[in-house]
Amino acid sequence: MLIIHTADVHLDSKLNRYFDSTKAAERRNEIIRNFQRMVEYGAEKGVRGIIIAGDLFDVRNISAMARDAVYSSINNNSDIEFYYLAGNHDADAFIRQITDKYGDIPENLHLFSDTWTSYELACPQTGVSVVITGAELNERNNKKLVDSLLLDRNRINIVTLHGQEVETAGKKDAEVIPLREYRDRGIDYLALGHIHEPKYEKLDARGYYSYAGCPEGRGFDEVGPRGFNLLDVSEKGIERTFVPFASRIIYDVSVDVSEAVTSDDAIKLIRDALMDAGVTDRDMVKVRLAGNISLDALLDTGFIAGSLMDDYYFVKVVDETKPFIDYEEFAADKSLKGEYVRLVKAMSEAGEIDADEAEECIAMGVRILMGEEKLV
Repeated sequence: MLIIHTADVHLDSKLNRYFDSTKAAERRNEIIRNFQRMVEYGAEKGVRGIIIAGDLFDVRNISAMARDAVYSSINNNSDIEFYYLAGNHDADAFIRQITDKYGDIPENLHLFSDTWTSYELACPQTGVSVVITGAELNERNNKKLVDSLLLDRNRINIVTLHGQEVETAGKKDAEVIPLREYRDRGIDYLALGHIHEPKYEKLDARGYYSYAGCPEGRGFDEVGPRGFNLLDVSEKGIERTFVPFASRIIYDVSVDVSEAVTSDDAIKLIRDALMDAGVTDRDMVKVRLAGNISLDALLDTGFIAGSLMDDYYFVKVVDETKPFIDYEEFAADKSLKGEYVRLVKAMSEAGEIDADEAEECIAMGVRILMGEEKLV
C-alpha cells in the first residue's frame, strides 16, 4: 500500500522578494499546479492516502484559485484518502471557505484537532492496514500530548505532527517536537512538517522520523531537489522513497572568477560552471562570484545577471570575490592610486584597521580613483 507524505506546500506565498508581480504570480500558479500534479501522480500509482503534515497554505486569506484547486484535487480523487493537519501558517479559512461554497468537506478529507485523532487506512487488495494518528500543536497542548499518545504496538503506526524537532523540550518551548519523548512508543514512521529541508533519520529501534521538506523551492534558502516522500506499507513495515518532483530546482553555485578581467570573462566561466552543475533553463540560480581578482578587473554583477537571465528562469549574482593586491607593485607608484594603497597598507600594519577592511578599502578606493565607482 502506497502513501504520500508531503508538507509545507505554502500555497499563495507572495514570492515578491525576488520576482516582479508577473513572475511572482506565475510561480504561485506553478506551486498550485505542483500540488495538483502530485495528486495526479498518486492516482496513477494507486496511492491510498496522502498525508499533508501542515502549512498547506502560506496565508490566512487564501485565494479562490488555491482553494478551488485543492478542493477539486481532493474531491475528484475519491480513491485517495487525504489527511490534513494544520500547521503554524494554516488557519481555518480553507475548511470554512469550502464549507461555505460546497456545503461540506469531501468524505475523503480527514482532519485533526489539538488532541490525538486516529484513522485506519486499509488496502483491500493486500489486506495491509495502517493507523494514522495526528494532533495539531499549540502552546497549550504540547506538554500533554506525548503522555496521552497511546498506540497499539501490534499495528503499523504513522504519527503526524508539525513543528520544530528538538531532542528535549524546555519548559518554555512551544510547538516543538521532543524526539526523546516520542521514542519507544510504537511509532513506525513519524511524518513531520515545518522544516523545509528533506530529512529522514532513525527515531528508535522500531521507526524513523522524516521531514518531507517543501515540495517546491521558493527562495535561495530552499536549494536542491524538492519533492515528497512515498511510503510503501507492507506487513514488514514502512519503506520510504524520496520522490523529486519540483517543476523548477533552485541552485546556489559558487564560481571561481579569479582569471576573469571583464564581465564577459566571468560570464563564460559562469556558464561552464552552471552546465557542470546541471542547471537547466527552467531553473533558478544564485551565482556567488568567488576568488581573488585583480584590481583592474571590471566585474559588474548587474550586467552579468542580466546577460544570464535569458538562459535561466531567474538569476541572482552576488560578488564575494576578494581583491588580489600586489603591494610591491604599488611600492614605487607615484600616482594618487599608489599613494592611497600605501596609506591603507600602513593603517593596516598599525592595527588601525584589520586585513579584510584594508582589502575592501583598497578595492573600493582604487576603483573610485579609476572612475569605475562613484562617491555617494
